Amino acid sequence: MDAMNSRPLVILYEPRVLLRNGLCAQLQEQGQHVISCRAFEQITEEICIQTNSPKVLVVGAGGLGDSVSKMLRIFHYTKAMALKTLVYLPYQDELLTRLFMASGASGCLAEDELEEKLLPAINDSRIKRHRGQHFSFSEMNVLLDYASGMQTQEIAVRRNCSYKTVFTFKRNARMRLDIETKAGWMDLLTAINQLSSCNK
Repeated sequence: MDAMNSRPLVILYEPRVLLRNGLCAQLQEQGQHVISCRAFEQITEEICIQTNSPKVLVVGAGGLGDSVSKMLRIFHYTKAMALKTLVYLPYQDELLTRLFMASGASGCLAEDELEEKLLPAINDSRIKRHRGQHFSFSEMNVLLDYASGMQTQEIAVRRNCSYKTVFTFKRNARMRLDIETKAGWMDLLTAINQLSSCNK
């Protein structure tokens, strides 16, 4: 097996053109095979194509805008696959890091760490999974409903469950993220909304 085939296939999703082009050029200069995706459908297609090479999905969270919830769902759905998923945030944020990790991401970096830490993270063949710390499907849905501004009763109607069940899913999501106070929960929702408005 030659050196090119032993390296993972990097599937890059970065909506910000300059950063996408810069990262592609940097990774290709270092011998990485990079596929730059511009749409979620293309990400899905590239993830599902069968290859002998390991795959790494690298996502720039700062450029997601209104698509933050879609990307969190992609991480959640792919967590059981043999796919490493790395996300880089516009700034170091412990709460957002825990959110992406609980959604199924294998690792999180800040944009200012990309130059020194991205390549080692891509080439590390281990896929880190944190069992028991990932959201369930229902916890993810309830969290994203709250983040979109819905109230408990609205979520209960939408999810066809009682409001007490919604509170249970919310409590479980808070426990997975180690959020103990209502203020911490509000900080999380604010962080998601700020990340959603980064690229508007």
